Amino acid sequence: MQYFTTVRKRRRAGRQEWTARLIYKDEVTGLRKEKSRSAESQSQAKRLEKELEEEFLAGGQTTIESDGMTFEQLSKHCEAEKYCAAEYDDEGRKLLGVADTSVYEAHLKHFREFFGKMKIREIKLVHLRGYRNQRLRTKTKRGTNVTVDTVNREMRTLCAMLNEAKRNDWILVNPFDKGRPGELIPTAEEHRRETILSWEEEQRLLKACEGDDRRHLYALVIAALDTGARRGELLKLTWSKVAFDEGVIKNLVSYKGKNGAMLTRDAPLTARLRVTLLDLKERRPDKVYRPLKSGDLASESLVFGVSRSVKRSWNRARKAADLTHVRFHDLRHTTATRLAETLNLVFVGKVLGHSNQETTGRYINPDRELILQAGAILDRWQEEHRTLAVQEGAELTNESEAVN
Repeated sequence: MQYFTTVRKRRRAGRQEWTARLIYKDEVTGLRKEKSRSAESQSQAKRLEKELEEEFLAGGQTTIESDGMTFEQLSKHCEAEKYCAAEYDDEGRKLLGVADTSVYEAHLKHFREFFGKMKIREIKLVHLRGYRNQRLRTKTKRGTNVTVDTVNREMRTLCAMLNEAKRNDWILVNPFDKGRPGELIPTAEEHRRETILSWEEEQRLLKACEGDDRRHLYALVIAALDTGARRGELLKLTWSKVAFDEGVIKNLVSYKGKNGAMLTRDAPLTARLRVTLLDLKERRPDKVYRPLKSGDLASESLVFGVSRSVKRSWNRARKAADLTHVRFHDLRHTTATRLAETLNLVFVGKVLGHSNQETTGRYINPDRELILQAGAILDRWQEEHRTLAVQEGAELTNESEAVN
């Protein structure tokens, strides 16, 4: 790379100023270009001259010429290239984009409100802390504070965007790298979901899903409880994948692999799920397959007839069942916990589609019945060993004698 730096002194508007200059040859045209930064003193100009040279050597022409890029420009780039609607090839593999753009649209909205036209090179650790603190103090529509989990998800998106800028040589350092481990995205503070449905709560929820206009939701809830599948996986499920004769649902598709790679797995088709799906297939609820706002018809190949969301009917059902604290994803946790009573954790993970056993562990939630069972097991262990000790003539502690 051909370049040289210099500091120029001149008088402007009656006052003396210094300018740090970097002169280099354009990589494409071969023409001479210049990048300059003004300073109020010679010492400051010398520092700017050194910064220009270091940036040019580290990132080349792209880094030097992108020093004016704003966060708004970065967000437009990510919206068009990174967080656009997913595109798939003929075999269903994701080529680019994300499956649900609404999440990232919300994140970008909050980012733009805070960073706006700030230059991305000016974003420092203090600004990231400021954004995080502001979001944690923000009130939701329900009057509660935005949760740590939500803010952590936003911070991960923001970190990914700044990494995108770094990979494109628009910045040299991601300011997230300057923070202490766990400072900006403290996963330890996230609220771990421990909600699982008891048998009685499940019956209440299913009762609330009864009725011709909710038969698709009734079937969807049973499918979630009996397969452990994610909501998105079920909404995309087509009839061709339901093998009634074999007792399985074939090739559930998710994009939870590394870098969004497509993963497929089979899921169990329980007796009650089989009956429910056959009923849904024979008596298709026309209200579900009504025309979409776009005018298009929902595909009749879809098992549940809904391509995007069941939010409204789900909220009504859980309210009717007095289970407003239950999220749809808690049904997946419920399945995992029930399976773990018999299956090895590794096999539970295979059913759920986890590639990491630690992830499966987070889905196994102890309920009150399990806690009581654990206490009973420990009591039996103590009783067996206390009896054995008495038989052997051992001296018991005061605590052991008190139990008797």
